[in-house]
Amino acid sequence: MRYKLLLADADGTLFDFDEGKRLALITVFENFGLPTDDEAVCLFTKINETHWKRLELGQTTQSRLGVERFVDFLKALDKQGNPEALSKAFITELGNQRILIPGAERFCRRMSERMPIYLVTNGIAAVQRSRVAGSDIEPFVSGLIISEEIGCAKPNPEMIFAAMKMAGTAERRDVILLGDSITADIGAARSAGIDSILFLNGKTIPMGHGATFVAKSYTEAEEYIFANE
Repeated sequence: MRYKLLLADADGTLFDFDEGKRLALITVFENFGLPTDDEAVCLFTKINETHWKRLELGQTTQSRLGVERFVDFLKALDKQGNPEALSKAFITELGNQRILIPGAERFCRRMSERMPIYLVTNGIAAVQRSRVAGSDIEPFVSGLIISEEIGCAKPNPEMIFAAMKMAGTAERRDVILLGDSITADIGAARSAGIDSILFLNGKTIPMGHGATFVAKSYTEAEEYIFANE
C-alpha cells in the first residue's frame, strides 16, 4: 500500500459544521436575548469567517478570535452584551454538536481498517475534543492535531509535521490529507510536500485548487486511496 497514514480535516470534511454551528448559535442567541433568525446567523457566519481567515494568515490568535468575533457581531447588531460570556457559551454548545456529513462514519470505518486516521483541524481544542469524543467516528480516529494546542494553524505545514510525528510516520510519500479548504487544507499539504484530496461533497471543482486529486464524494476519495495500493 502506498499510503500508510490518512490526515483528515474535521469541519466541512467529516463534520457538518454549518448545521452544527447554526443549531449552537440559535441556542446561544436565544439564551442571551439576541435575534435567532437566519439573518442573525448569516451575519455572525460572515464575521466568523473573516476572523478565521485572519488566523490562517497569522493576523490573529485563537484566543483573540473566540472573543473578537462576538465583539464585532454585537457592534453590527448595535446590541449590548458580554462577548466573553457569549464566546464561552458558544464553545460549550458547539462542542455538543456532533452532526456528521452523510457517509463520513462509513468512510472512516473503512479507512481505519487499512491505515490510522489523524484529524488535523484549525479549531478550538475544547470544541473539537468534545465533538470527536462523543461522535460515531471516535473509534476510528487515532489522534487529533488541533491548531490551538500546536500554536499555529493550517496552512502552516507544522500542523502536518506534528501529525506525522504523533503517528510515527517519517516518509511524506506515505501520507495523504483529505480536506475541503483550498487555502487551509490543500495549502498545508502542498507546503508540507504530501499528497492531498480536495473533498467537494458534491460541489463544483474550483479552478487552481492545487490538490493531488479532487473527490466529489467519500466513495471517490476512497477509490483513489485504495487504487494507490
